[in-house]
Amino acid sequence: MGISCLGDPRAAAEEAAASAGHSCNRPETALVLATPGYGAGLRELLETVTACLGVDVLVGATAHGVVGEGREYEGGTAVSVLALGGFEARGFLVPHIADLDVRELGEAIAKRVGTTGPEDLVVVLPDTGLLRPDAFLQGLAAGLGEARVVGAGAVDALSDPPLQWCGAQPTSGAAAGLLVRASSPPRLGVTQGTRPVTGLLEVTRSRDHWILQLDGRPALDVYREAVRGPLADDLSRAAQYVMAALPRRSREPLAPGGYLVRAPVGFSEAQRALALPMPLEPGSQLAFVHREPETARRDLVDMLAPLAERPAALGLWFDCMARGRGFFGVEGLEAAYLERALEPTPVGGMFGSCEIGPVGGVTELLTYSAVLALIDG
Repeated sequence: MGISCLGDPRAAAEEAAASAGHSCNRPETALVLATPGYGAGLRELLETVTACLGVDVLVGATAHGVVGEGREYEGGTAVSVLALGGFEARGFLVPHIADLDVRELGEAIAKRVGTTGPEDLVVVLPDTGLLRPDAFLQGLAAGLGEARVVGAGAVDALSDPPLQWCGAQPTSGAAAGLLVRASSPPRLGVTQGTRPVTGLLEVTRSRDHWILQLDGRPALDVYREAVRGPLADDLSRAAQYVMAALPRRSREPLAPGGYLVRAPVGFSEAQRALALPMPLEPGSQLAFVHREPETARRDLVDMLAPLAERPAALGLWFDCMARGRGFFGVEGLEAAYLERALEPTPVGGMFGSCEIGPVGGVTELLTYSAVLALIDG
């Protein structure tokens, strides 16, 4: 595992690759995650990592920030290199994903990685701005069967599209990824960091993305009661902290790891309604949750505890760009917890636009969450 924040792409690649090479005697594959700050120098960075490590497969994407060696770098220039050796690994790149339908995307990935089983981990790094989340997840389920799937959405640099690569040539509008096959199934954990402030509420009236009534009452009135205090009069700010929890398991649906988190995307004072990123039919259930740094910190510790009971060969970490120092108020907090709990396991990862991981035993597109995958030797 290696990480660098040097601004020169060649120097950054050499520094990160040198550390990664020390932690893996015979690297065959590298996961390289970099911020968009390298601009036109990104290709030189990737070529340098390939030359330094001598790997056959190099996969990655642009990220809001990178994580490794107990450190986090957000924005600016930074690169994380995780070298893999001793595993069967296959990199892939699916171009032009906006042109693919549900089944075609899953089939395209399956064609590139081959037959998968429960011992396989598939890392997917897509341009999620080009995907319909439900269709994307259906495609993965259809194509990858029992394989466990994790990943994150690639991040752009202001007006530029996010980039993906399998090899040293970055491209856009694609999904890059990696299959890692070990002797046993990967161990996965998801941390969210939200606290329910209501019980489950039934959607009694809705129209498209708009929730009109909850438990027979105007949805916006119920939301304001959950927000409480002065924040209830500043709905755009409230949406950053009070969100909808969509249950994904029948038993303890509001326990950590049992629901998806989605922020409201619109409010209507006239209709006393709120909108979510996806439509919910009448009869659906949701709850409101508060997003809090201290709750997130405790949930991270609780998630790590059982996974840290035995060391792994390597770890992959996919975090939300809405977490990090802006959320916790401390730089490197999550990386420090990862290192303390999992040392000597090398762990590398990224801050993405969203996360991919399991909720209720099903692969989901997550927000405001972080996903950890541990691969045993």
